[in-house]
Amino acid sequence: MQTSEFIYKKMASLEQSGAGRFQETAGKYDSAQPMPRTVRHELNNILTIIQGYADSLLRKHRQDPALQPPLQLILESARRAATLIREAGPPAPDLTRRQNPPSPQPPA
Repeated sequence: MQTSEFIYKKMASLEQSGAGRFQETAGKYDSAQPMPRTVRHELNNILTIIQGYADSLLRKHRQDPALQPPLQLILESARRAATLIREAGPPAPDLTRRQNPPSPQPPA
């Protein structure tokens, strides 16, 4: 089976199995909360594959000027999406404001 056929079959199965769940939970998501780590991880995996294929195709077809703009657009869009996913996570801890824990006091 070709890779593209596998991807399309996988996408179709995800749409059939996950469409209802997404609609059920779509209204419950609070955009003020960070995106869950597992969701960010899975989206990042997908975007990494897209970036890899786009980069590979750019290198393979570098002599074809007709393919350059659309492939570059795919690559840049995937990179922007990956940046958004990274920013959707919880903020990094600020280590400069970290306070030392109080030292234990001897019993009185």
